[in-house]
Amino acid sequence: MKKLFIRTSVIAGIIIILILLIHFIQIPYYVHSRGIVMPVKEWALKKDAKGTLISVFKNNLTNSATQYTVTQFQRGDLAQFQLKENLFDSDKVFFGDTIGLISSTEEEKRYVELMAELQVQRSLLKVYTSGEKPEKIRMAYESMVKAEQEYNTQKQLTERQEVLFDKEYISVEEYELSYNELIVKKQDVNVAKANYEALITGAKPEEIDYINASIHALEMQIEQAEKRLSSYYVTSPIDGRIVGQRTIIDDEDIFLTVADCSKLLVVLPVEIYKLPYVDNEHELVLRANTIGSTYNARIASIDNSVQMLGQRQNVFVTAVFNHDSSDLLSGMIMDATIDAGLITIPEYIRRLFRVVKSN
Repeated sequence: MKKLFIRTSVIAGIIIILILLIHFIQIPYYVHSRGIVMPVKEWALKKDAKGTLISVFKNNLTNSATQYTVTQFQRGDLAQFQLKENLFDSDKVFFGDTIGLISSTEEEKRYVELMAELQVQRSLLKVYTSGEKPEKIRMAYESMVKAEQEYNTQKQLTERQEVLFDKEYISVEEYELSYNELIVKKQDVNVAKANYEALITGAKPEEIDYINASIHALEMQIEQAEKRLSSYYVTSPIDGRIVGQRTIIDDEDIFLTVADCSKLLVVLPVEIYKLPYVDNEHELVLRANTIGSTYNARIASIDNSVQMLGQRQNVFVTAVFNHDSSDLLSGMIMDATIDAGLITIPEYIRRLFRVVKSN
């Protein structure tokens, strides 16, 4: 009887110890997923189906577009974008480097016309305020006649050039040169005519004030035109590596993407029923099957919105690599194991049942 009591007590003690161990011993809990490697920042230059040039500067750590620029052109504008020659000879780009140049025939024509009109107004002001002698009237008249003859000759030449351009026999540059020369000849006529009229009529003080105001307005317009033309030089907003060249995706023609790879991230989905077990600062181990290496990272942010992946609700998590990861490439897929901390065995079983139920 005594032996039975001892045996029963031992068994009961073992059971109590096991129960205590089950409730108090903690084991690690892991959440598994797959993520994609991304640079901390990237800048993309692309053109949509309508010909609009779009520049997007994105911070992948905060998942926000910090700069979004759209360059639109007027209907009929022969706008072109030309990447810098030898741009792809190196895969590195630095802040402020010129990437390409946008040329706009309408903007360039407008600039030429403004400069020519400014010349007219300045010449007119000079004539009105110089007090020229009557004998110079004849010379002014002869200059006006000569300017009109040169304009008519250039007009005929430009009209022929336009016909050739429409039939694609000559380039845009040849037609632009002829057109710009026509604008110059037209303004020469205006200058000569204004000089002649000023000599034979004289000027009132209010007319001089009007010319001064016109000159000031033209100078302001020219300044704005110069700013627009200078903005057509496309420069890189970051130091980085060229990770893509010309690719067409969803009717968008991507000229290039520059990635700031000074820090790499991994973005991975976590199913919503596992989200309560994942927190900022949790560590994770990443494995790149393509190169057989493992890496450590730390969760930096968790999205506050749900997205559907394969008809399942997921929330995206962003983690930052802890150490050098220069051998990784943007866009690589990696297996991820998130260390969600230590939990008790009953809690582990509850979570296991929850996973089975959700699946």
